[in-house]
Amino acid sequence: MSTPLGHDTTASASPPLLVTADSQAYTAATQPHNSSAQQRPVRVAAASHPQDVATALAEVAALERSLGRPLQVVPQATGHGAGAPVGNSAVLLDTSQLTDVVIDPDARTAVVGAGTTWATVNAAAERHGLLGLAGSAPTVSVSGYTFGGGIGWLVRRDGLASGALRAVHYLDGGGRSRTAADDAADDVDREAIWAFRGAGGVGIAHTLEIDLVPAPHLHAGALLWHAEALPDLLAAWSATIGAVGAGVSSSIAVLHVPALPPFPPALHGKVAVHLAIADPDGPGGAVPLLQAMRAVAPPVLDTWGPSDAAGLARIHLDPPTATPAVGDARWLDASTPDIAAALLATAADDDAGVVMMEVRHVAGAPTRRPGAVTTAPGDFIFHAVAPLNLFPRERIEAAFARARSVWSSADAGTTPGSWVEGAASVPQALVPEVRARAAAAAAAVDPGGRIRRSRLLG
Repeated sequence: MSTPLGHDTTASASPPLLVTADSQAYTAATQPHNSSAQQRPVRVAAASHPQDVATALAEVAALERSLGRPLQVVPQATGHGAGAPVGNSAVLLDTSQLTDVVIDPDARTAVVGAGTTWATVNAAAERHGLLGLAGSAPTVSVSGYTFGGGIGWLVRRDGLASGALRAVHYLDGGGRSRTAADDAADDVDREAIWAFRGAGGVGIAHTLEIDLVPAPHLHAGALLWHAEALPDLLAAWSATIGAVGAGVSSSIAVLHVPALPPFPPALHGKVAVHLAIADPDGPGGAVPLLQAMRAVAPPVLDTWGPSDAAGLARIHLDPPTATPAVGDARWLDASTPDIAAALLATAADDDAGVVMMEVRHVAGAPTRRPGAVTTAPGDFIFHAVAPLNLFPRERIEAAFARARSVWSSADAGTTPGSWVEGAASVPQALVPEVRARAAAAAAAVDPGGRIRRSRLLG
């Protein structure tokens, strides 16, 4: 087992970690990447070293005695998954400064702080010809993404990121330092690593140990077409998606294009069809799909070619700034190509009520390790996003309902929890028996319920 970042978890003589609303640290911590819910905790604790987590918990206990009431501790890194409000009955524990990264190129592993973003990890890993199983957005933290399953562009070759999780160094509700691992001596920690792999995790994580994978021939790109070609492009996609190489991952989407780079001016303010595609093993596996779709119409944008980690992180064309968004997502079965055209057509009108709707291809993803969600529950994923600053929630919900009426025929039964933006809870992320086991693991780690549990257990 690798040594976790930091050296001990005892309190120090440093200034108090808990800060009030008039501090800069409080303001920074309460502005998550997804700003769809208000965060006004009674205090904020910003941890910059693993030992700060234990110190913060001790200070919360002292504050509880002072106030004469219990407080909940809410861990948060980047806040990409923030959806529940945080009020004055809680202390927000900001882990975004836990960003150390140690790469072991021989073992193909990384030891990373819980607040580390995938951009930071992969910038370090690719110097050794390796990559972590990052998602679509480089600014997402490794911890929340991995604990929620983690579905990235290498998924069809290397599986979900939850399956690449080797160990987690964390604190329980009593402030005790623990290590969750398959070979842990305590069955509480063995159950904890199972829950960290896809059920949102337990306790407060400060350091993760993850697998890295080789990708010396990585190719990736984004292609955009005018939406008028949507029916023919979807026909080509549906006919060809089964012929791509085993390592090729892709999504096809309808995108309402903002008047911003990197989008071509010819598409500004218009609706486009977007193909994002990647293969860690070279260009050959993507040829059937690319040829078929390029034959329908010349793309307005085509960035397919050799890539690095930064290029891979750009192919989804995510917005560069924080957005108050809500989303919907669902695992779908192998029949999805038959309904893809009808599904994406619900997002193609100018007044569709969403800015992006995609179908992601993940069929064949391997299972690396046992865990709550380490096996892909479906062959495809539906995902739609709408900003609250553009559309009223009623209009967004109507758009989601229209899409649901189409994808329900291909429903695989669960929701990819980390893909549902702006939700306080995602109760359909886990099947009942998995949710019950994960809830039991959380209760064993934190029997008093001091730490806010994952929204996947809601």
